[in-house]
Formats: sequence, C-alpha cells, structure tokens
Amino acid sequence: MTKKQMNELADIIISKLEIKQQQWDEEFHSSINDVYGKEQTSKEAFIMTEEEMLIGELARLQTLLMIFENNEEYEKAAILLSKLNHIKTKLRKGDYNDED
Repeated sequence: MTKKQMNELADIIISKLEIKQQQWDEEFHSSINDVYGKEQTSKEAFIMTEEEMLIGELARLQTLLMIFENNEEYEKAAILLSKLNHIKTKLRKGDYNDED
C-alpha cells in the first residue's frame, strides 16, 4: 500500500468516525431526553464551556498527531504540534474567551 493510498484510507476512516460520533451524540441526547424529559434538556443544557471545547480539541489534535507521526507525515505533525501548543498555552493561562 502506497503512502497516498494510506492517506486516502486515513481520510475515509476519519470521515466515518466523525459521522459515527455525530450518531453517538444524537443517541446520547435522545437518551438524556428519555431519562429527564424533553422540557429539561433543551440544546442550551448541553452548551459546552470554552474550556471544555479546548480540552476536546486538544484530545482530537493529540490523536491526529499520533496518527501522522506513525505514518511519518512529519509536516502535518508539525502543523498540529503548533496548534496543540497554542491550545495548551490558552488552557494554562485560562485565556478562554480570546479568539484567534
């Protein structure tokens, strides 16, 4: 399998994982609605704080970084590392409301 084919396969896998995550999110929200009732679980009840979103993005980028390093895609890994460091700095400083 060539690197190009591996990259195409990785893109397909990531796309399918994103779709699956959306399905899991919808199932989770549905199960919460079933347990607590629809009136108590509007979409506003599931708004994440910026800190939570940054932590989620940090986890996502770290996973992708590992994939790129394993595939020896060091240019992509370097770009992600820069983004990771930026997010880590924001989290350390508590600078959540600052937009890039």
